[in-house]
Amino acid sequence: MKLGLLVEHSKENARLERTLAGLYQVAWHTRDCAEAIERCASDPVDLLLLELHQPWQPSQLEQMLRSLPCPVLLFSTDGADHTKAVFAALGAGAKDYVALEPGGQNSNLLLKKIRQFGVLHPQRQKPQPPASELPVLIAIGASTGGPSSLFELIKALPQDFNAAVVIIQHIDGRFSAGMAQWLENATSLKVKLIRSNEKLAAGVIYVAGAEAHLLMSKEGRLQLSQQPDDSLFKPSIDVFFSSLSQEWQGRAIGVLLTGMGQDGALGLKQMKERGWPTIAQDQASSVVYGMPKAAVHIKAASEVLALDKIAARLIQLCSK
Repeated sequence: MKLGLLVEHSKENARLERTLAGLYQVAWHTRDCAEAIERCASDPVDLLLLELHQPWQPSQLEQMLRSLPCPVLLFSTDGADHTKAVFAALGAGAKDYVALEPGGQNSNLLLKKIRQFGVLHPQRQKPQPPASELPVLIAIGASTGGPSSLFELIKALPQDFNAAVVIIQHIDGRFSAGMAQWLENATSLKVKLIRSNEKLAAGVIYVAGAEAHLLMSKEGRLQLSQQPDDSLFKPSIDVFFSSLSQEWQGRAIGVLLTGMGQDGALGLKQMKERGWPTIAQDQASSVVYGMPKAAVHIKAASEVLALDKIAARLIQLCSK
């Protein structure tokens, strides 16, 4: 189930929010009513959790609830009497209300209400776009030595390159946006930093930001997530490659470039098992032959190529 949070006392409810994030996909979090309405429209959720607190007025709640296109479950943690606001909200369409202890200590009751909602209102399966409408997706993972290798690779792609390129590079989060801008100097294709719920388009190079994993949704959109939280790297190449192999309905090509360690090798193997072409950079052209070597070792790469040969092979594969 996909949740949105309209929570005022974020510090006090940190434990509750961590619990929710561990059980459900928390799409977004805001303290602003107007932003919640916008986010519900642009990134729909199955259920919005709305925290009641003292400033809420019944008329304000009614007006907002009538503007929200998603179901709402109310809760409070301040111990105050919200009777008037609750009945106003229930009359305007809110699904239920739970009074929690400060800090969400008795969160099991709220979790029970969320589960009940999921049983009574099963999520509707959104139609997946036909594979024929999806661009070819080239997923590229890189680490140590990656930025310069990526620069050389995308520099060799033509202006009319008819595929979407997604780059996952291990880099300090402070430099993600700067790297995307720097890569634009290498190509006539559009380069952009990924935002959540991004829809892929051919001829665009998408760069994953740091501090969040990149996932593919069933609807063919890129999503940002903090889960799984036990990965050594965030974003993790393995996490994205694995998600891609499970959810993407179109054609895809996996590429694993220079880097220390083995992130991406297992995910590349999953892509290969889907029947997609997979490429690992060779040792001679790698700054660090760690990740590509791991992929070759487990037979995850259908081809091993020098860096200066990869772009031409991608062009060839995308023309089929």
